[in-house]
Amino acid sequence: MLIEMHAHTSRHSACSRVDPVRLVERVRMKGLQGLVITEHEYLWSSSEIEELKEKAGVDETFVLLAAQEVNTDIGHVLVYGADQSITGTHPLGELRKRYPHAAFVWAHPLRKGRTPKTSRLLSPDLDAIEIFNNNHTSRDNYHGLMLWHRHRFTAISGSDTHGVETAGTLPTLFDHPVRDMDGLVEELKQGRCRPLYKEIPKAGGNALVEEISLGTKGGDEFRQRIIVKRAKAAGRWGALKQSSEVLKHVHSHGFSSGPFRVPLVKDIDERDRLVIEEGQRGKSLFDLLIRVGHDAGREYFRAAALWLARLHTSDMELDLVEKTISRERHRFETYRRAFEESSSPWLNQARELIDAVRVFEEDLLANSRHEFVLVHGDYHPKNIIIGQELMHDTGTLYVSVVDFGSVLEFHPAFDVGYFISQFQNQFRDYPAVIESYPVEDFVRAWLDASGRHDSPGFRRALALFRIRANLSIASYLIHLGMGEGRNMEEIMNRSMELLAGGGA
Repeated sequence: MLIEMHAHTSRHSACSRVDPVRLVERVRMKGLQGLVITEHEYLWSSSEIEELKEKAGVDETFVLLAAQEVNTDIGHVLVYGADQSITGTHPLGELRKRYPHAAFVWAHPLRKGRTPKTSRLLSPDLDAIEIFNNNHTSRDNYHGLMLWHRHRFTAISGSDTHGVETAGTLPTLFDHPVRDMDGLVEELKQGRCRPLYKEIPKAGGNALVEEISLGTKGGDEFRQRIIVKRAKAAGRWGALKQSSEVLKHVHSHGFSSGPFRVPLVKDIDERDRLVIEEGQRGKSLFDLLIRVGHDAGREYFRAAALWLARLHTSDMELDLVEKTISRERHRFETYRRAFEESSSPWLNQARELIDAVRVFEEDLLANSRHEFVLVHGDYHPKNIIIGQELMHDTGTLYVSVVDFGSVLEFHPAFDVGYFISQFQNQFRDYPAVIESYPVEDFVRAWLDASGRHDSPGFRRALALFRIRANLSIASYLIHLGMGEGRNMEEIMNRSMELLAGGGA
């Protein structure tokens, strides 16, 4: 059972802008089964609650209750089950003695970056801790989640509604049905409740990644999502921080809204070496192309090309050329070493491919820096998120791209070639997808949107950057102990064809 546990109305809380009837309507629209109004220092009477039920048109299937938010020596505490309004500021211990049968919940204890003492979190005077709250930052909510995991106290969440847009966004899930205040208090005291959220670990290069979704979606499809990235080791924090700074820069230069986006970086925490990003609503291009119909898939495929063209024509400069030089030279040595140390049967071909791409890149670095743009560096279907603001309105379609740990300043064909090679490799087991979405369609869409002309020089660059991406894939296969399989054979043969000018 989902209940909004923390909400204020304009009737009895001067800080709130929400009409009580509108509050009830909004909470029901969000799919919740109950609402507890928690005014500051005021307890709604039973007659007021009955009147509100009638005005809002709710029946016995919706639970509407009243509690209050009280000032104490530890801050604000939600008091459920007291029989009168509690005004003024009181020591928590005295309130506990005065209302032994009520349930006490510490409200937004992590607000403004505070870290509650363990003794407070586990105090016998408190029945639960509100770990998620809209007046917490994303960092505060994540901190609350970690404290809950560590100490295993009873936890709830509450929207702390003061405006209708947040009502019902952070409900608490009760394990058993609640029908009245006595039942609510009993469930709180027995710990048979918890915040509604999902916590999913994800793969990451330099970081341990978690995707956390708070609350529930309603009619407006809103849900708080955050991505938390922790450096895997102290030495990797610099790379994680730098990629997040790049992401912030891109977000602030035309990629914050509309059809082309990147996640918002909400916090870069030096102390705990973690980054919090806004989670992206939608599915990866990879997941979509193996599931959707051809017409929808073509639109998504083309949209991915348009996002890339938008990045390449954005005129952003981050002074990354020296990083590009250093990283690419290091990569070629890494690839060569992978083939040599594994005694790969493809060693001679790999040396020929590496030398050809390395010479080509060195020539670009020496003579063509005027063509360089900001490139994503790891542009592939699993890093491309397709979403819609409204589920049934295709006009609200957008593309958002994640993982900026490989950003470079380089020739734009790098990203296009990388995408093609990764597309062909990732969908190797889905030949119908490769056939349905010709990579030439991607190239043409990118060329048209970026205003670049097709030419033999561009095609040569595209082929060599596809080889560069194939070398990266091959090196990874060797790392996994799969350097002599069928997939490796296909990649190396395709690369040799590209080098000879016969690959498409």
